[in-house]
Amino acid sequence: MKWLLRFIAGLTVSFIATMIVVVASLITTMFSASEIGVRKFGLFGALFFEPHQQANGATALEIGISNGLPIAMIFVGLLVFYIAVASALERLKLHKERLLRTGQG
Repeated sequence: MKWLLRFIAGLTVSFIATMIVVVASLITTMFSASEIGVRKFGLFGALFFEPHQQANGATALEIGISNGLPIAMIFVGLLVFYIAVASALERLKLHKERLLRTGQG
């Protein structure tokens, strides 16, 4: 049961952290696109941003995901990292409790 809760928490934390990385990369890509009509890629080619000049003079923006693999790899990497850290902290907590019991006995 503990592992299931740890995995669900890991999924949640990894999803939120991945979305923060994606949004930050998209904003960075948007500010690096200075030319109209040129498609800029960000986050290892996963995201794209392209401003267009419309006939009435307005600027239209095209944004999207061109490749989902880097985003999925970031998600899985963060999930593995979270589970590894949570597991290490649990082992350290058990070791501390064992040392305290041994010292008091």
